[in-house]
Amino acid sequence: MDRLGSNILSHRCGHSLSDMPPAFEQHEAFLIRAAFPCPHCLTELARRHGLHTRAYVNMQQLSPSMIAFVVEVAHAADELGDLLSVIGYGRSTPSQDEMTPGTQAPGEGTVWRKEMWFASNTDTRHVVALVDHIKLEMTWLSRYLPDGAVGVEFCKFPGE
Repeated sequence: MDRLGSNILSHRCGHSLSDMPPAFEQHEAFLIRAAFPCPHCLTELARRHGLHTRAYVNMQQLSPSMIAFVVEVAHAADELGDLLSVIGYGRSTPSQDEMTPGTQAPGEGTVWRKEMWFASNTDTRHVVALVDHIKLEMTWLSRYLPDGAVGVEFCKFPGE
């Protein structure tokens, strides 16, 4: 039995967990999402506070042998930040471009950042699998953005 006295698992706000694609069952946020408000409540919170929450997906190279897919979430409500922090995102200054990543920094003017590194000589099949993981994560994350999937931007940076 859950917090509502039934066998239906719910978010912290009391709304039922929505159905997710079967592939999402392997994502780190699948079960942890129950500990946080639902996507609807978090998007409404962002709207009430005038937050234009967006996710930016890019590639960055910091050394000749390592590349990373990077996701940066800008203008997130604290509650969304709490959720992001438990699935591997950390506070950072915004990246400027592919060669100038953000640096770890708490406080105002920061983004939530997650890096998924791979070697530059990694087998293409592994890179494609990583791209599929990122697409799955952005599908999930878009539900928490006030603009939905339109709020996910590829090949752009928070400062642009």
